[in-house]
Amino acid sequence: MRAVETGPVDDEGFPVALKGLDGSLLDAAVRDMRVLLAAILSRLGGRKTAQAHAYRTRQILTCVGWIPVRFAYIRKAGSLAFLTALGVTARSTAAARDRVVRCAALCGSFAEGCGMLKRLTGIHICVSKVRTLALADGEQCLRAQDEAAPDVRSYPRRTPKDGETETARTMFCMLDGTGAPCTKQDTVDTPGKNGDAGTRQIRVALFGEYGWLDKKGRPSPFKGSFSYAVSGAEIAEVTGLVRKLGLARGYGSAARMQCVADGEEALEKALRDAFPDAIFTNDFMHACGHLHACCENLELSADATAKEYRFLKGLLYRTSATAVIKRIETKHATALRASPEAEKELDYLRKRQQNMRYGWLRKEGLFIASGHIEAAARVLVVRRCKQAGMHWRHKNAIRMSAILAHMRSAA
Repeated sequence: MRAVETGPVDDEGFPVALKGLDGSLLDAAVRDMRVLLAAILSRLGGRKTAQAHAYRTRQILTCVGWIPVRFAYIRKAGSLAFLTALGVTARSTAAARDRVVRCAALCGSFAEGCGMLKRLTGIHICVSKVRTLALADGEQCLRAQDEAAPDVRSYPRRTPKDGETETARTMFCMLDGTGAPCTKQDTVDTPGKNGDAGTRQIRVALFGEYGWLDKKGRPSPFKGSFSYAVSGAEIAEVTGLVRKLGLARGYGSAARMQCVADGEEALEKALRDAFPDAIFTNDFMHACGHLHACCENLELSADATAKEYRFLKGLLYRTSATAVIKRIETKHATALRASPEAEKELDYLRKRQQNMRYGWLRKEGLFIASGHIEAAARVLVVRRCKQAGMHWRHKNAIRMSAILAHMRSAA
């Protein structure tokens, strides 16, 4: 305050230091809080006990920065009982770890997270410490995910918005995968599209519930109903994990269950094994992609191709893949026989036509697209682990993704 009062003033006569007053006061408060917190904890930890052999001082990372804490030391059994009572792990409190882990996961890199911590919280910590705490927390998130504690959620009744209609309560599960760039230790001898792979797969699972449709007849998930999980294991283990998480979310308690994926056979098998009585759906946009590729290989002119694709896409949306397949096989039989590429793309629809009854799905108020899981893969894996120049150990990329999955799964 003296600096404000005695410092230079601007043309209007106000102290120049006013612009940074709030920041200066906060810095001063943090410094004072460190002294106060160190004194309080040292008083609690330094109480004389009959078993104490000596007293020790240790630097502890708290949510206001590093502080020295003095505590009674007991040889062998119970020597760190006081630090355990404080919730200190890796020389940091739970509140400090939470801030460190959030910055490490939400910033673009560990170094960026380190700078964000210093700027916003006053915590001065090295990059390696940020990395260590974040990866340890990620491992803990994976263990909690594997334990699959009961997570049955309830939602307050709400007044419907304009145009909303009530529908049968539905639980849904969506599954997708994306590659994280990994080091040679984790990609050597792993086949890719063109030689050895440069990435390793991370599977992302999403659970949610809804009981309302919006004014366009699309599912409107309950607020707070989403929960996420990630795994880098083989698909058989992913099946078990998804099944376990589905049971934890209350699989069977909702009127119906829907599973949505992008058409990958391994994902479909995993979901069918996990939830055999669910309604299975292939993503509409992936179906359209293969339909467009089929039309492009039917030896039509550019205008005719565009016109035919628009018609078939509308037909697919209004009815099903069965009607689309029948039209192509009838109207373009000659071109189809002459084009292995078109035949291949049409086979994609043939194999999955029972999962592409989009007209019926829309009528029943069910999902026809996997946009939620596509977004989840970007947020949980791509945004943090696939930045330019990054190469992860596979297990570490999974841990970082698990942190974000845990953060976004809170009810």
